[in-house]
Amino acid sequence: MISVRFDVGVARVATLLAFAFLSSAPVPVLAADERSGVGVVAEYRPAASRFTLARPPKGESVPVRIGTVVMAGDRVTLPAGASVMVQLADGEVSQFKGPGSFTVPDARPLGKLAVVFTSLFFEVFDDEYRLEGTAASRGGEKCATEGEPVKAIEVPILVPGARIVAGERDLPLAWRGGCAPFVVTLLTGGQALVDRESIEGRQVRLDDVPLSPGRYSVVITDAAGRKFETTLDATGERPAVPAELAADTTSLGVIAQAVWLAEKDGGRWRLESFERLRPLIRAGDPLAGTIGDGVLWGLAAP
Repeated sequence: MISVRFDVGVARVATLLAFAFLSSAPVPVLAADERSGVGVVAEYRPAASRFTLARPPKGESVPVRIGTVVMAGDRVTLPAGASVMVQLADGEVSQFKGPGSFTVPDARPLGKLAVVFTSLFFEVFDDEYRLEGTAASRGGEKCATEGEPVKAIEVPILVPGARIVAGERDLPLAWRGGCAPFVVTLLTGGQALVDRESIEGRQVRLDDVPLSPGRYSVVITDAAGRKFETTLDATGERPAVPAELAADTTSLGVIAQAVWLAEKDGGRWRLESFERLRPLIRAGDPLAGTIGDGVLWGLAAP
């Protein structure tokens, strides 16, 4: 179930990622145990529960988290109503639904991608790699809890100094805080290039925006005049993804490329990361939807 709502027909999902050690360096050589990974956990339900995999031959306990690398023969026991989805390197998806015990099937090895997913840490999840809420629930919350101040507007996909490749681009934005209705304005040279008014939710997609190389300002204003403002730099090209990742065109390979982009230069390329995920999201890829959700919405404040 996938929930990035900027693409029509994408279903709901439950969900960044920091593996700076990859930055611009080649992907490290894998240890033998890393080579045996055959897939990753793409989703589990309910999100508040704690599930573990029993790994043969010693029965080692491995937490079930988004991005956990699984190996053939790993077993998970689930109660009624619980489920775990595993995305395999060969493109297949294994859906385990409780009650019962289930075994991860044999599949093509992840190879070098195991390093990426083993080192994955989603900033969009809590310490247990759970999602705080779905994208469908975010953006529709009340503007403030009674007796508490309205939260400031924040846009996780736009870190300070955010960058995007110049050209005619879509700009998907999602935010928390403030009170509807909202106005979203994209300015260049002090002039409004795009101005969207009366936005009732906390998200918008600015379609087919002509971005020449240069600096732009993104301003989101709520009903009471509270503002979020940041810059967006349109550049000639994006960072070169390490060759070891770029050569892998499988769904997990493309997701790994997006993960790399999402935290490159302190997260400034998250718009490009989301763009790389969009075809997979439209196709219903569960892990791409989870990561795309997180790139857009970030980790909800407690």
